[in-house]
Amino acid sequence: MPPVKADTGKRNNILFSTLMTRAWEQIVKENRDRVLERWSSTVMAMLPGGMSHGSLVAVAITEELGILLDAIMDRTLPVAEPIVRITRILAVQEIPPSQSLSILFLLRGMIEELSVECDHPFRDRLEALTLQAFDSYMKHRETIYQIKVDEGRRRMHMALRRAEA
Repeated sequence: MPPVKADTGKRNNILFSTLMTRAWEQIVKENRDRVLERWSSTVMAMLPGGMSHGSLVAVAITEELGILLDAIMDRTLPVAEPIVRITRILAVQEIPPSQSLSILFLLRGMIEELSVECDHPFRDRLEALTLQAFDSYMKHRETIYQIKVDEGRRRMHMALRRAEA
């Protein structure tokens, strides 16, 4: 009989976890616009000069944050593209990488403020997305630095050609 109790306990834990997941997803869906507005305002405030909400960068980030929020709540939606687009914008800003990538931690805090118990699958999902965002951010930063190196080489080559002529 003890194995049956263990199985029942495991099933109850899975059921509880599923119910908790549905609970936070439902609460976030009900408060999506408010969460998105607050999240995008916080992200805009992090950017140099505090981007205004009407700027092209602000509009692009807000749109991508909305797509990302929907993808976090619905695992069937693709998450890679909004992460790539957001990190591309953040990589060119004059802010530290830790601050750029803190946007996902900000979201977690905002969701927890809705009086939602964030279960392990939600936290695990945000952690995985943060790592994915880090990889994407670094790829964009490496591209930027490679462009700068190539430009420096080109300038040096042109200066040498002028000196030889």
